[in-house]
Amino acid sequence: MNPAPADGLHHIIIVGAGARGRCAGSGLLKAGVTDFVILDKSQRCASATPAALDARLRIGQEIVSSVFDDNTDSWTLKTRAGQTWHARVVIAAHKPVYQPWIPELLGHEDFRGRWFHAAAWDSDFDPAGHHVAVVGTDTTAGQHLSQLAGSAASVTVFAYPPRRLVPRPASRVTRATRWLRCRVPGAPVLRAQQHSPKLVNATIDAVTPAGIRTCDGVHHNVDTIIYGTGFTIPDGVSDDTLVGSGKVTIAQAWYDGMEPYLGVAVHGFPNYFLLTGPDIDAQTRFIIECLGLMAHTAKTRIEVRRSYQQVFNERVHLRRPRYGPAPSAFDLSCAADGDGAYDGPATLTITGTDHEVRVRLTGYLDPIDGQYHWQGMVFHQLSDDLVKHPRPVTVTIGQRSASARLTERTPWGSHAIAGVGMPPFAPDNALTVGQLPA
Repeated sequence: MNPAPADGLHHIIIVGAGARGRCAGSGLLKAGVTDFVILDKSQRCASATPAALDARLRIGQEIVSSVFDDNTDSWTLKTRAGQTWHARVVIAAHKPVYQPWIPELLGHEDFRGRWFHAAAWDSDFDPAGHHVAVVGTDTTAGQHLSQLAGSAASVTVFAYPPRRLVPRPASRVTRATRWLRCRVPGAPVLRAQQHSPKLVNATIDAVTPAGIRTCDGVHHNVDTIIYGTGFTIPDGVSDDTLVGSGKVTIAQAWYDGMEPYLGVAVHGFPNYFLLTGPDIDAQTRFIIECLGLMAHTAKTRIEVRRSYQQVFNERVHLRRPRYGPAPSAFDLSCAADGDGAYDGPATLTITGTDHEVRVRLTGYLDPIDGQYHWQGMVFHQLSDDLVKHPRPVTVTIGQRSASARLTERTPWGSHAIAGVGMPPFAPDNALTVGQLPA
């Protein structure tokens, strides 16, 4: 796993000597990989750096540009001081180009309590006795919900619409499953026995000095707001900060949102691996397996396939398996029939003006209220005046039109949309019009 490097070309460069960089370096050494260096922008060596890694550490190396060369299958890294480094493989374990995103909610600056992003956790914050609002439910916020619910006086969750809608896969209902459900307490029973966060379905209208007001007129008194609203690439990032194959920048590759495969690899950026956490050990093992595959096949380039990345990030396009009817006609644990998905062009009508957009929509027939609920994303830059507040719109796909509401704006400039009733796309099922209330 140690191809002889060309003159001035390292096999691997690890950017960042923090916990993630040290984990990657230690993993490489355990796997027998020795031709690598660790670049870090600090001016002194971290005291926790093992001696074996210390010899490979180069301090005072702040990387400001990473560009891939298709002709040599190698990366050129430039530092702020103007020094140039070359590597076959780059493991990015430093501060990423993206940053936590705080939505521009009306009145955000007027809030008198404490607020922060879940990815930039306030180490001095003790949730005991506090009334906490969690805005958004990305993984950074989700991993803290259990702790918050166990110690805070109250936890109110405002579920910011996700950019990706992932249906829960169907599961076959067997006789053993039904037997267990008759004898083992289910999730509703267990939830009723514990202090659970309160979920607010209404969209946020404004942040007030004492809490959050939703569009249904309800005011939620809180003294702490924790944002779990994901990440964004700031506007100030230079175009050559990260440039992959074909001179495609990371901002162009992620124009409608970040889409790494397993949080590690990105199509269009060969031989480039991200260490994003939280399970850096598992990510390091995955990277080492990729390096081993390169060595075994004597290849100089490895890249995740676009199809695999798309399936991983857009499982909404995968149709659920269709099983026969369960013996119990009212067993609602199975996936409801009537799920569909659409990804393509559409016309969005706002206050009489048509906008040609791309949408990604999905929906399902709710067996409880008998209504077809559909939702998704609109990928188009709309002016702030049009989307300042949630408002009704019309979505037209071909000859089908449906009323909906734009609910939220994402950090990538796309917009969440939702509707109830006949969708603007044809569901991938055998439903009749009579089953889909208009």
